[in-house]
Amino acid sequence: MELRENTARHKDAYQKTLYDYSGYVWVKCPKCSKKALVKASEVIKNHPFIDEVRATCTHCGFSDTIRSISRRKDPKQKKGNVLIYGSPVDPYFHFDLWYCIPYKNFTFWAYNEDHLQLIGHHVSALLRERNGYPHQVRSIGARLPRWMTSGKHRKEILQLIQKLISL
Repeated sequence: MELRENTARHKDAYQKTLYDYSGYVWVKCPKCSKKALVKASEVIKNHPFIDEVRATCTHCGFSDTIRSISRRKDPKQKKGNVLIYGSPVDPYFHFDLWYCIPYKNFTFWAYNEDHLQLIGHHVSALLRERNGYPHQVRSIGARLPRWMTSGKHRKEILQLIQKLISL
């Protein structure tokens, strides 16, 4: 995928959420630190429960399964399997993400290639529009940090995305 600064319009980021990209997540294997896959059985938006998630590494043979994961109901909940979205770890096992790189005082991350592509198209677009879609505060377009969507960082962010895609 070739990303570059352009004048194209972009609106998909206001229709997608992190849940849309959490069906499969590329992580660093906790055993060998190479690229491993975490795949959920079925991810349903706004549903507080996921039946089964499996982590597998084809390099070292690492495999793990979690059954019955739920979203944290109480912020003080420390035990049990909980989902964590919006940080540079996978939402299920909390392994470090494969597509994660430091940028100045921040961390740039994505769950998978499709997530990277969406961010790249959103950042590269000079006109980001909703096209009549209602304001969705959970959408990726609404949640991307200001440093990432700023025009003065556009070229550097697109270079980061290209670097991550080539990993």
